[in-house]
Amino acid sequence: MRVSSLALSLISFLYAATCREYYTLAPDYNKNIPPELDRASLLARYKRRNLVEYLSTVIQACSHVEGQPQEACKSAIVSALNFHKTTRGQNGQVCLMGKYHNVLYVAARLAFDWKLEDTETVCRLLDEMFMCEHTFDRLITGAIFGSRASGVIAGWKSDFDTREECLEAVEYFLRHATTGKKEYLVRKKSCRIVDVPMESYGRFTPATVAVQAIRPDVLLLLLQFGAEVYTEDDPCPLEALLRRLSECQEQVPKDLLTCRDVIMRTVAHVSIPDDVEHPYVAAYLSGMQLIPEDRAKTPARLKHLCRVVIRKTLNLNCNLPFGIKKLGVPDELESFLNIEVD
Repeated sequence: MRVSSLALSLISFLYAATCREYYTLAPDYNKNIPPELDRASLLARYKRRNLVEYLSTVIQACSHVEGQPQEACKSAIVSALNFHKTTRGQNGQVCLMGKYHNVLYVAARLAFDWKLEDTETVCRLLDEMFMCEHTFDRLITGAIFGSRASGVIAGWKSDFDTREECLEAVEYFLRHATTGKKEYLVRKKSCRIVDVPMESYGRFTPATVAVQAIRPDVLLLLLQFGAEVYTEDDPCPLEALLRRLSECQEQVPKDLLTCRDVIMRTVAHVSIPDDVEHPYVAAYLSGMQLIPEDRAKTPARLKHLCRVVIRKTLNLNCNLPFGIKKLGVPDELESFLNIEVD
């Protein structure tokens, strides 16, 4: 099969797979899949995984013949995107959010597994997800709570197997979204994927949820990609940190202290509110006692202030974290700018 004709073949397969012809097309490969698939046919993760495995076999066969696995993978993903767009169009531009929408997560898994480097295609996939869901919860939740916990919390299981793999997937999609300079309209305000609120978690940003869940590795990744630490309108990572520190001031978990250290690498100063007796302020005021003095009481080091300014400048141009490598600084300073060390 030629890569040039793969798109048409795969879109036909995707259509059949979600319209009760899966068994007819692949009776030998998927003996355990029932021939009658209802609207939620791809809701179960194992069914999405079966489809991923089937398409991966097709991609691998094409790449053996043509020697172009990236092109074969791209064709499969474009087919899924076109299929999703077509089915949405047939329903008056309203996504049914069932089997038709779940093909996007089949495509997401394929892109990740084959490490598709076509940023335009990956960004188109992200756009389709956001158009229907207005969030990226399904890509991020597994990295914070684990692949299985998401099924209990949000009603669906992550398409990635472990929390570590979920985190790798988040990094993969953040990388492409940043390279593509993607922004999404949220409450009449443009924001980058790293700051798109999580609908399943009080519309908090991913970084805020990572602090609440005490996941320093997720928090570090999000901040490296320029996630906002402080916002005036909504609960933010800095506020979540102070509240968390206030709640367990007597015995602070090690990972929470790591969250504190990571956030402190991104801010120049943490201001103490004037109205310290206000109930809203008092709830996290005691957490201020655990903020380093050179972030709350005394001036920060000049080296750190330079880091804050450099990162802010790079982030304005969607150059975090990749722009750091282009600065040509020593490895030690590169790690410092990438908030890996104090």
